Amino acid sequence: MIDNKPIGPQTENYPMLRVGSVQRHGALATESRILAPPLVGRADVLLDLHRALIETASGAGGCIVVQGTAGMGKSRLLETAVTEARAFGMAVSSSRATALDRAAPLTTMRTLLQNAHPPGLDLATASDSGKNPLHLVDQIGEQVEQYVRKQPMLICLDDAHLSDELTSLALRILVPELASSPLTWLLSRRPAAVRTFGQDAIDWLVAEGARTHDLEPLAKEAVTDFCASMLGAIPDDSVVEMAERGAGNPFLLEQLVSTLRETGQLTISGGVATLVGSELTADFLSAVDLRLRDLSELTRRLLDASSVLGRPFTVHEVAGLVGRSAIDLLPAVDEAVSAVILEADGNELRFRHDLIREALYGQLSEPVRRALHREAATVIQREGRSAVEVAEHLVRGGHAGDGQAVAVLRQAVAQIAPTAPNTAADLILRMLELITPHDLSRPPLVAEAVRLLALGDRIAEAIELGEAALHAGLDSAQEAALLLGLAEALHVTGHSGDVVSYASRGISRARPGDPIRAELLSVQAYALLDTGDIAGGDNAGTEAAALGAATGTYGALVCGTSARSIAARMVGNLKSAVEYARDAVRIAEQVGGEARRRHPRLWLAAALTAVDELAEAESLFAHDQRESDSLGTAWTQPRWYYHRAMMLTVSGRLDDAVAEAEAGARVAEQLAAPALSLPLLTLLASLAMHRDDLAAARAHLDRAHEISTVGDVPVPVDLAWIVTQFRLACGEQPASALRTVIETGVDSQSLLRMLARRPEAAPQLSRLALAAGASDLASRTVEMARRLAERNPDIPSLVGIADHASGVAHDDLGALRRAVHTLAQSPRVMIRAAAMEDLAAREDVNVRRDEAVRLVEQALSTYLSCNAARDAARAQQALRELGVRRRQRQQATVGSQGWDSLTTSELRVVRLVAEGLTNRQVAAQLFVSPHTVDSHLRHSFSKLGVTSRVELTRQVLLHDQGGLGSPGPA
Repeated sequence: MIDNKPIGPQTENYPMLRVGSVQRHGALATESRILAPPLVGRADVLLDLHRALIETASGAGGCIVVQGTAGMGKSRLLETAVTEARAFGMAVSSSRATALDRAAPLTTMRTLLQNAHPPGLDLATASDSGKNPLHLVDQIGEQVEQYVRKQPMLICLDDAHLSDELTSLALRILVPELASSPLTWLLSRRPAAVRTFGQDAIDWLVAEGARTHDLEPLAKEAVTDFCASMLGAIPDDSVVEMAERGAGNPFLLEQLVSTLRETGQLTISGGVATLVGSELTADFLSAVDLRLRDLSELTRRLLDASSVLGRPFTVHEVAGLVGRSAIDLLPAVDEAVSAVILEADGNELRFRHDLIREALYGQLSEPVRRALHREAATVIQREGRSAVEVAEHLVRGGHAGDGQAVAVLRQAVAQIAPTAPNTAADLILRMLELITPHDLSRPPLVAEAVRLLALGDRIAEAIELGEAALHAGLDSAQEAALLLGLAEALHVTGHSGDVVSYASRGISRARPGDPIRAELLSVQAYALLDTGDIAGGDNAGTEAAALGAATGTYGALVCGTSARSIAARMVGNLKSAVEYARDAVRIAEQVGGEARRRHPRLWLAAALTAVDELAEAESLFAHDQRESDSLGTAWTQPRWYYHRAMMLTVSGRLDDAVAEAEAGARVAEQLAAPALSLPLLTLLASLAMHRDDLAAARAHLDRAHEISTVGDVPVPVDLAWIVTQFRLACGEQPASALRTVIETGVDSQSLLRMLARRPEAAPQLSRLALAAGASDLASRTVEMARRLAERNPDIPSLVGIADHASGVAHDDLGALRRAVHTLAQSPRVMIRAAAMEDLAAREDVNVRRDEAVRLVEQALSTYLSCNAARDAARAQQALRELGVRRRQRQQATVGSQGWDSLTTSELRVVRLVAEGLTNRQVAAQLFVSPHTVDSHLRHSFSKLGVTSRVELTRQVLLHDQGGLGSPGPA
């Protein structure tokens, strides 16, 4: 149990908060020492931290960002929060990111969580850099979530702007996902003109609601109090005037006051401090120089060498750098610690403030700095540090051009590329600056850099570097390899137009029987399909599969076969789509390796959804998600979410579909691959309209439009149709709303492709076209729906939709009756309900009112069960027009509150969370992803008006005791 006694900025416990009068410090005056620097002028921040700890102890999480220039007291504030949290009985984990962290993925987070007290976070399972980065972050989240179930926790990360790429991704994911747990994140950062992974992550967290505190320079009164507290005496005007030259920066003030005292330029008499010298200026470097001038030569050498390491270091490491034994160096270490320049950090040493390290590092001459970095590479390699850190020193030392150095750098890139492509790309770019243009190692390095830049969504840089290399006289094999890397990476990030161009160029440079040609053809096939060239994509897939089989390039064989499945599905040859996809899965299972990394099950599941084999499709989606976790292919995640959300949509599970699509869109954003979110946003807009949430639909469509107009991003063929539906929902006339579809060029083939993807659009589009006076479009829509049905006569959904479209277009009662009868066999409940509505209207005209009422009531029941509020409202209006005034069961609407508003899936998640399960444990039980569980929790928390798992559990207990709303399912 945690004691609920008050904590925080109580003046009796925190005398540094008494900033009203200098006289309060007079009694503390001593002649023997300078007191520790105080925290003055920061009472508001301390009070907010105090409140945050109270909230955390009550079960709610959050994030606070303290920001300010170097020396403004950020570290002291974090240290105070840590002390306070420990006194309150909370678990604490704190650390400081370093500049060197950015060279190695997960370094910052691993160091941070390994410092947890009490111990209990085991990150051994999150150390495999070859894993899917999202999977690694999920594993860390699971560990932390389990940990804070036992004890509320404060996690403090100082200098968070220096975080590495993977840690930055982890912050973007874990801070919001763990917001309902008793965990507060306290981050500090400096402002920076140059963007970093850490800065971007913190900006994102602030935009998502993290509280911020900007530390401004201390005012004059606070400066006076600061000096008085440090000196234990009242500063006179001469001391205050000198202190004011520190521009209100607490750390510089500390250095100035300490130096004044240590150099004899300040005296204290009668409780008053007076300045007696003028040697010191207010320049920080001058203050540092004066503080160091009395240190021994060996201690100065120790500090200069230590400044190069850029992180906490061992005595053995710095001894190696200065060429002395560790034993010989101990007196110098003691002297540096006594001078309050270095401090112990476990078994290592670190600079008390990074400003001191930066000042020392900045004063080194360039030749000395490079020499120390080169020596550091040798020393830390001998000490067993990672190849990534060794590579960083090699590059900074300008020593990346020899064969051994290149080998180390390649090893480092291989370690970090799977989880931190941007970091790996930057390392290669710096290597290339040190390698001569004609070095044989250069072309493959350029190819790898191009691939990684594109994977990191730095498309312009990738293209610029790739094009420059292509004009530098590469041979044909090198050009083909470079073009393949660029095409693959651009495909993963959704830039299909560029993929077609680069793959085509690569194919022209590759020899006819070369395996690389098969790989180029396979990636070209996907890109052609994405850009709407179905015949071209099918041909490229066929050639890729044939050449892949002939050369043993099984990845290309699986990709080519999967591409043929996608092509067949896009034109409505659904039986062939399933057959090709099954072949791809069979091959991948037989040969394993790279073929499995192409995820053919994903495309098989999509094909099975198209033929209404929804149970098998759902099973495959679950399997492919687990496999993508283990194979390190994060790029498949948004596609996985999209196709699973489509499967849920067609089966009428709209709330589950929303959760999946939202999770997928967040993952695409976290992966910095916005193009992958475009189909997800389109689907979310459609779902929002069914749920009668036009504001959400507009937001999704606006974001989709923003993405589709930036760069070379393919627009899904159904986006124009969703926009048209939105305009109708907003009250536009049919002719005006239909303009979006017409402007896309709705020939027969494009209509067929759209209906193959969204067959339910056929009846709606034919009705709208007639209302807009576009009878030719209505006829072609009916024709393409019929063609789709004729190609798939064994699929009741497509046969019924064709009859439905024909019945609407021709006012054909017989066709509408056949549609309803056929759709009774379809698992797509929403399209069956829509056909019932249209048949009911026609039956009423034929004076069969009772039959019309029966049909509309069945449709309404279906819409209510799917939580399709807009469709239900339409059906209820139809009943009123039929003269029916009976009371109908109300469905939960968007924005409704309480237990009755929770969906079945949300109730399942809520109950499992209330039992104490983590998101990952809930996901395992429900066969969904942790991100989907998080989506359900976000909606549930909003509906129940709670902010933490503790509050949620209380609500569940009250509800089950009959104190809240109506009973929910067990």
